[in-house]
Amino acid sequence: MAATNNDAIYTKLENLLQIIDGLTSNSTTEEFDAFSAFFSESCITYLQSMREFDEPSIGRQATINALRDGLKQQHVVERRILSRAIAADGLTVFSEMRNRLHVLGQTLDPFFETAVVVFNSEGFITEFKLYSCRSHIVEIIQEKTGKGPYVEVPATKGRWDGRAACCQ
Repeated sequence: MAATNNDAIYTKLENLLQIIDGLTSNSTTEEFDAFSAFFSESCITYLQSMREFDEPSIGRQATINALRDGLKQQHVVERRILSRAIAADGLTVFSEMRNRLHVLGQTLDPFFETAVVVFNSEGFITEFKLYSCRSHIVEIIQEKTGKGPYVEVPATKGRWDGRAACCQ
C-alpha cells in the first residue's frame, strides 16, 4: 500500500514539474490555473529559493504571480531528477535536480536545486520550497540588466569554469 501512495505522490510532483517547465511568462490564465490546481488555497511557496524565507508567496494567486514574475527572467529547459525520497510522514517529498536553465537568453547548465514539497491528506500541496544557490542566476541578470548586488561582476566569475565557491 505504501508503494502505491509513494507512486501517486511522485506522479503528482512529476506532473506539476512538467506543467511548470511548459509555462512561460506569457502563458494563458488557463495554463496558470492548471499549475495552481496542484496547490491548496492557503499554500506557502518559495519558488526562487529559501533566501526569500521572510517573504513567501501565500495562497494560489500569489504563487501564480511569483511564478509568472520568475519566468520573465528564467525558465527550465531541461529538468533532470537525480534522486527523490518521501519522508516517513508519507506526505513530504524531496527531489534533487540538475537542471539546464535559460536566464535572459543565456544557458546555465548545470543548475542544481532541491525541492521539498508537502502534500495534505487531500493530495494538494501545502508547502513548496526550492533550495539552490542563485548566485549564477543573479550574476547573469546583473550582466544583462546592470542591476544586481555584485560590486564588480568579473570578481564573481566562476560559473563558466566551476570556480565559484558554491560549486566546488
